Amino acid sequence: MARKKEARKQGRGEKELAAKRRAAAVKYGGLALGVFALLSFISVVSYMFHWTEDAAPVGGLHNSASKAGDALGRFLVTDTFGLGSLVIVALIAAAAYCLVRRSKPAHPVLTTARILAATLLFSSFLAYAASLFGPDTAFGGGLGGRIGSAVSTGLNNVFGPLITLCILLLAAVLLLLLSSRRFTDWFVSAFEVKPKPVPAEVPPVEKTVSDGPGEYQKDVEDDLAAPQPDAEYGQYPSGADIYGDDTVPEEDAPGDEYSQEDEHWQDDSPVPEVSPVPEDSFVPEDSPVPGHDETEIGYNTDVRQDLPPFDCRQGLENYLAPSLDLLDGYASAVKKVPQYVLDANKERIRRTLLSYKIKIDRVDAIVGPTITLYKVFLAEGVKSSSVKNVENDIGLSLAVENVRVVKLADSMGIEVPNSERSIVPLKSLFDSPEFRDSKADLPVALGYTINREVKVIDLASAPHLLVAGATQQGKSVCLNVIVASLLYAKHPSELKLVFIDPKKVEFTAYRSLLYHYLAVLPGAANAQDEMNHAIATGQTEAEAILNSLCVEMDQRYDLLSKAGVNKLQDYNAKYRKRYLLPTEGHRYMPYIVAIIDEYADLLMSGTANEGKKRANAISGFIIRLAQKGRACGIHVIISTQRPSREVVTGLIKSNFPLKIAFKVANKTNSSIILDTPGAEKLTGKGDMLLSGGVSIERLQCAYISTDEINGITDFVGGQTGAHAHYGTPYYLPEPELGDESSSEGGMVDIDNLDEKFEESARLVVTAQRASVSDLQRRLGMGFARSGKVMDQLEAAGIVGPSLGPKPREVLVKDFAELQPILDAYLNR
Repeated sequence: MARKKEARKQGRGEKELAAKRRAAAVKYGGLALGVFALLSFISVVSYMFHWTEDAAPVGGLHNSASKAGDALGRFLVTDTFGLGSLVIVALIAAAAYCLVRRSKPAHPVLTTARILAATLLFSSFLAYAASLFGPDTAFGGGLGGRIGSAVSTGLNNVFGPLITLCILLLAAVLLLLLSSRRFTDWFVSAFEVKPKPVPAEVPPVEKTVSDGPGEYQKDVEDDLAAPQPDAEYGQYPSGADIYGDDTVPEEDAPGDEYSQEDEHWQDDSPVPEVSPVPEDSFVPEDSPVPGHDETEIGYNTDVRQDLPPFDCRQGLENYLAPSLDLLDGYASAVKKVPQYVLDANKERIRRTLLSYKIKIDRVDAIVGPTITLYKVFLAEGVKSSSVKNVENDIGLSLAVENVRVVKLADSMGIEVPNSERSIVPLKSLFDSPEFRDSKADLPVALGYTINREVKVIDLASAPHLLVAGATQQGKSVCLNVIVASLLYAKHPSELKLVFIDPKKVEFTAYRSLLYHYLAVLPGAANAQDEMNHAIATGQTEAEAILNSLCVEMDQRYDLLSKAGVNKLQDYNAKYRKRYLLPTEGHRYMPYIVAIIDEYADLLMSGTANEGKKRANAISGFIIRLAQKGRACGIHVIISTQRPSREVVTGLIKSNFPLKIAFKVANKTNSSIILDTPGAEKLTGKGDMLLSGGVSIERLQCAYISTDEINGITDFVGGQTGAHAHYGTPYYLPEPELGDESSSEGGMVDIDNLDEKFEESARLVVTAQRASVSDLQRRLGMGFARSGKVMDQLEAAGIVGPSLGPKPREVLVKDFAELQPILDAYLNR
């Protein structure tokens, strides 16, 4: 054990000795470097004074450091940086000081680089300044040395004297920005026009003084005169002047009846913050305001300044937009078409056309993410229709299905699907200048064109969008891309969304946006109830919220008419500038975008009779919104996988000018959507045709995954919402109930029972079968009246709830059981 301890001590001693030797070596190196710094300083200074004498062929050396000093001085002063060499000497001295003190400087490499850059810039400035007064022969290489002279002369030869000076100044500013935080702070705020402070009006503060519970109350302003501003300093007078005494009453002075320590005197309410009032806002004591008491504080009524604009983001000032990091780049999903494939296809196209005696000049290829466009330039005198006629033969020669021939501005285009398609990441679209710099009110990035250009549309000018195509072709992804574009482009105060999802699974993730972006109906019982009904899923909910949107549209048009404008943008601009006041009923109106998925399923859901009535109401509301919603900022997007004439009617097509068609089964469906064939030849999985009413453009829709959607909604939903209660910040108005509207069960109004209520009750009990069609046929009532009577029978407990296409269950088995119910409702 003793030997081990001795060995450990000896090892520690050797380590300590090695550390001390290293420290001594560092200090010694610092001393040596200090001697070199001293030598450099003497050499440079002495060379500056004696360089002409030392350069003479006779006379000897006059440098204080002899030959070494002369050589070192000539290198530093003449051959390198001129007067800037003193900075190099200072750098060597600082390094020596740090080594001796064994203190490590912060960022030594970066600091050294900055000093060398400053030395070069200083030398260039000296050389430039000296060149303005004639040839610079100082020190044999100029005031800036040969390096500074070379930089200055080179810039002068290329740019001229004036631009050279500007370049040197810009370099100096850049160096200061990289080196000095104070200069950076000054530079950021320099040359900005600071707004003049607006004097804040001091609100009168009333305080109630009580001597105990229920004893008496007294207003402070009745006892104490309002303090007058000090005439000399424009401030309030001292406490002695207020209290009318020579001394200010102290806080705990004995005998003070209303001491601050008295529990009845203390006031825990927050005191309003009073902004400092400028001197010129007070009226002097010798110039009282007419009609006012001289003891009151006067204000200069001649000072006029516009009030600040309304803050329409109140409650969401700290909202953070989603980051692009929430989206995937899909870098590994980019596929390239080999050049030999392009050359082979060009040759096949050329041979096929020549076999039909169609002469061409050349064929160019443009590779897109999904298809490759081969531009065929026809020879003079060849008809363009000749290429269209051999479309199928071109597909056979290329051994590819779904080849599509289109007419371009300068050629005929042959669209050939790629063997491997590339995913278009939504992240690249959002990061593009087309989307970032878009001036659109509601920008939507859809995807890439064949030329790999980002396609951005303005939904506000569309103004409504129809998305149709077969199932599993990309409609749901397209809707999510549209929603994501709006979320990234618009603040929650500028946009509200309404989702109608008959499938109940497509828009579930967007419930997290309840307190930021969603517009819902009022009347929720609690927070969970409001969350459950944030997305309309049933036919009844869809009818109610579309009805409410029509009411909202009518209210908005009333406000537009009252404001004297014809579109939402002008109205909101006037509201922000306070031309329209909330006291007159005006309000800021955000855009509202209603998105309806599976429109055909929404029309067909529900029972046979009631469902048809609600389907007619839903389609009527959608047509109303499509016809009038544009000017007031309400836009509709509908999607369907059944593009039949019963669903995509003539009214829908005429009021939805912007259409997106994904792959469909046949030409008939394509013609229903776009009024032209072509969608049947798409390749699917996001390949789509965009029609704006005039031209049709082929795009590859961007892709966004479920995980990306959840990331965006979680990021937005995790932030504090506006008006943090269980209600959302934007409620739609109550829907209007028409004459034929019926309740879904509930209490029966005994004063408004239908005349045929008793007869209908006896009929269903006798037949033990309850359906609206039976009442229509046997009692001669219309559909609406029969449905109303059936609801009354259900509420009275005579029949059960609706069972879809099946008849309702009759709960009363005979007249003996029925009679007490009739007596209860008819004889009151």
